[in-house]
Amino acid sequence: MRHSPSMCKLYINRYRGNMETERKSKVQEEKTAEKKGQQTGEPDGIPKKIWTVYEKAFFSFAPEENRRFTRSTEKQLGQLERRILRKRKQENHQVLADMKDLHRKVAQVGYTVVLKDTRWMKKYRRVVRLLARLDINFLKRMAGGAVPEDIAGMEKTAQLLRAKSLYEIYKDEYMQYLVGQRIEELMEAEPEKQYPEARAMKRRFILHIGPTNSGKTYEALQRLKQAYHGIYLGPLRLLALEVYDRMMTDGIPCDMITGEEAIRTHGSFVQASTVEILDIRETYDIAVIDEAQMMADENRGSYWTRAILGIRAEEVHVCCSGTAEKLLTGMLVRCGDEYEIVRHERNTKLTFIPERFDMSKDVEPGDALIAFSKKNVLAIAASLEGRGIRASVIYGNLPPQTRQEQVRLFTEGVNQVVVATDAIGMGINLPIRRVVFMNTTKFDGVGKRRLLAEEIRQIAGRAGRYGFYDTGYVQSAMEPEYVGKKLAEPLYPLRRARVGFPEILLDIDIELDEIIEAWEKTGNPPMYDKISMKESVDKYRYLRDYRKRITYMDDRKLVLSLITCPFDVKDREVLRLWLRYCENPEKQQDCPMLPKDFSLEGLESYYKQLDLYTQFAARMEWVVDKEEVAANREWAQHEIGELLKDDKGQFERRCRICGRPLAWNAAYPVCDRCYRKMERENS
Repeated sequence: MRHSPSMCKLYINRYRGNMETERKSKVQEEKTAEKKGQQTGEPDGIPKKIWTVYEKAFFSFAPEENRRFTRSTEKQLGQLERRILRKRKQENHQVLADMKDLHRKVAQVGYTVVLKDTRWMKKYRRVVRLLARLDINFLKRMAGGAVPEDIAGMEKTAQLLRAKSLYEIYKDEYMQYLVGQRIEELMEAEPEKQYPEARAMKRRFILHIGPTNSGKTYEALQRLKQAYHGIYLGPLRLLALEVYDRMMTDGIPCDMITGEEAIRTHGSFVQASTVEILDIRETYDIAVIDEAQMMADENRGSYWTRAILGIRAEEVHVCCSGTAEKLLTGMLVRCGDEYEIVRHERNTKLTFIPERFDMSKDVEPGDALIAFSKKNVLAIAASLEGRGIRASVIYGNLPPQTRQEQVRLFTEGVNQVVVATDAIGMGINLPIRRVVFMNTTKFDGVGKRRLLAEEIRQIAGRAGRYGFYDTGYVQSAMEPEYVGKKLAEPLYPLRRARVGFPEILLDIDIELDEIIEAWEKTGNPPMYDKISMKESVDKYRYLRDYRKRITYMDDRKLVLSLITCPFDVKDREVLRLWLRYCENPEKQQDCPMLPKDFSLEGLESYYKQLDLYTQFAARMEWVVDKEEVAANREWAQHEIGELLKDDKGQFERRCRICGRPLAWNAAYPVCDRCYRKMERENS
């Protein structure tokens, strides 16, 4: 429908009249609010406590602040005033989307007004008053229970207001601030006070301090053999199995209990376990805590800290490298425990060979070639076996019995060399003559980095097994100067141990992931840092996405138990199984069926599924057919062992185009010949 020019003019005048009326109404509202503020002592009805914070935020700028002066100050102030007034009629999401930019802009213009263009101070003050009133009203709309004065009372609010609104501060920082205060109220300031029963005991520590291959664990285990009720705590299931075998061979009844499996022996005197399994309520006469320098580990260190501070044992033998001595003795002094130090020296000499190692001609029997990924380990082993050099392989995902079989083949001389990841550095005893670093970088879960001096020393120390060789040798295929330099560096002492998440915080009434993240941001007690809970938080968020199917999310203790259950989250099949179990954790589940994928990856994934099943069964008290689980474990380990024993050629790296063998560390998936051919075709 078309209107005549006169009708259009009438509509335009009416619209302008409405706009003018609305403007006058807003001006009158501002005057009324200002008059009320003069009567109450609160500018524009804004509480004095809040206004003081806004004045500090927007009228206290230092010349050295890294800001630029703005141009057209009057015009920008007018635009800001109109933007703020328009917010009254906008939807909540529209207001929120503009708040950060609005606060930054006001601060930017304010920097110019306060330090340079002071003639516009009165108008700028009005803009800041409008912004403060907008913030207070929006906070009430979005969070009715929030008290603006309390948020203003937070120390850093003034600084934050230059970049975000009161509501955003409430949501992002203030809740964190409250949770942090509550956490500090609930938590003991000193971790050792969390174990009063251990503090009430008279504990005596014997610290076995020395490098790798110095016999410190052997000496501690000799004493453990005399226990009536003793325990060994180590970092790996394989080491627990090794201690179990050693005790049983020597005629000492022993249990082996880890998170994944349990072997019970009637009338046992000793228990061999991974450190996570320690029952802090049990009392022992003798305990051995192995590889205690791991108490500084970002992910698992809290278990060693817990064992050292809380184990109820009269006599505790702690085995560790020299880097942990100062930290460990400091912890024991704070606990009030007695200790003595037994120093151990290497039983064999360790010599560094400065020449670069060449795998094509320098491989000798008794060598351990160290790579830092399963893919490279298998590729190197395949390359060696292609030349007739039989190789054992050791890496993290191998089942314990399979790894034990690989160790046996190397020890008995069936395989001439061993190719391994850095898992070899953690207490696995092998008759190694020479350790060779095939590269000097590793992926640590965040990114690639160069090896640390302590990592190089720990792995290199495996060379020269006592009783087999008088001298051990260390060489490198990459950056030999760097490896030699790090081996020669002095020991740098550990400064802080790790502590775990305290269950006492589960009563705080916010989401569990928010509690964990708030706990991670609180201050650390003396001598301690917190473990990383990133993986647990990720698992919690997986569960939260399943909330429609999960009914127990309010049971914080159960949820914490589920998200701290250790498994490989990068394995999709294992993650899928975990989520299925979590849908109804109290419902009895059957043992995972045999896999359809009989590749090495498929079999290793199936073994990890069996581990997860047994962990869940133990936590949720399922009735488990132990014979079925044991048979399936045995089958999976046998199949993996056969794959690794028969033919490693399938793991050799080959050109994707022509199939020719590639070097184990080739940078590209095609050979040079095929690459040149592709270049010619493209040109």
